Amino acid sequence: MKRVLIVDDDFLVRTYLKQMIAWEEHGFYIVGDAKNGQEALELLQHDGADIVIADMSMPIMDGIELTRRVKKVSPRTHILILSCHDDFVYVKEAMKLGIDDYLLKNNLTEETLLEALNKISFEAEESSDMERLALIGRKKLQEDFFQAFDAGNDLDKLADLANDADLRTTFQTATALMIIPKNWTGREQLLSDMERENFLSAFAEMTLNACKNTFGDKVSPMTFVSRKDGFFHWCLIVDADNARGIAERLQAFAKMYFNLELKIFPSPPKKTFAELSRAWHKLYEARTNSFYSDAKILSAEDLPPLEIKIPDELKTSGGGLVEALSYIDEDFSIALNSFRERLLVARLHPEILSVFIAELFSEERNLLPSPLQAENFSSWFG
Repeated sequence: MKRVLIVDDDFLVRTYLKQMIAWEEHGFYIVGDAKNGQEALELLQHDGADIVIADMSMPIMDGIELTRRVKKVSPRTHILILSCHDDFVYVKEAMKLGIDDYLLKNNLTEETLLEALNKISFEAEESSDMERLALIGRKKLQEDFFQAFDAGNDLDKLADLANDADLRTTFQTATALMIIPKNWTGREQLLSDMERENFLSAFAEMTLNACKNTFGDKVSPMTFVSRKDGFFHWCLIVDADNARGIAERLQAFAKMYFNLELKIFPSPPKKTFAELSRAWHKLYEARTNSFYSDAKILSAEDLPPLEIKIPDELKTSGGGLVEALSYIDEDFSIALNSFRERLLVARLHPEILSVFIAELFSEERNLLPSPLQAENFSSWFG
């Protein structure tokens, strides 16, 4: 049923309107009535309404000003104006403010009122359906765009996909930031599907607020989530070049609101989505190359590629550690620390390191887990 609020300074008119038709039989019900626009706004904010039937001329706040205020605080609320004035000036002003219909009190009957209400109700449902379909369609188009952006394929088509999704296609300067919440995998396993969706929504809102807090309303940030190699990556695209500034603000906000530490990789500033997509893929490499770093904000340019060749010194240290498995705890601890230091110097790629560890401790598989499951060296080795 559509909720209706009646607003008129004349008590008899309000009573007459409430008794004029069998409201609920026709799909409407009265949520309340008010004697002026100010009272109506208070009721609207407290109880809400789908349709407001309001007199044009009232003390304190008339129908024109009420319409202006309603359209600001509740733009989806529909307004039917009643008046004794057959005056084009009133009609023109009311229509300009966005009322849905206008009836003269002298011509008001059950039939004319129902006709106006049904027309508003039908148009509201039609508009709502169209908006819902448009929203679903736009969301799907944005998902298609972000999948292409993340995949790095058909970069020549990215601008067209962005345009179809109603996204900006060029920038004066823009940055992509890869955001990785620390220890997220463990925390996510404790959440239900609904709790996870609520977190993602809240995290997205926090991200947008951090951008506005840093740059003001002049920016139009975009976000999406990517899962690659078993990791959670949050992508933020913001049309500004102060990447470190927004990264630091995100760190502070995440700690304040979610007690989360973030690892953030900002890209260099770019001017098109194709350039940003290429930069985004270099951030995946940077995330891997940051395995031995505990820094919270890292640039791809500052992270050299990891080694793929196992040095002889590390093989020797690893062999010594295997032999030390039969030693007393103190001797084993010394061998383990020595092996750890050798690993930090060698800076092996996690995939090479994973194979090396699996072969080295083939009979003691529980000694060290696979580094591919770890966020960085410290969380893997301790």
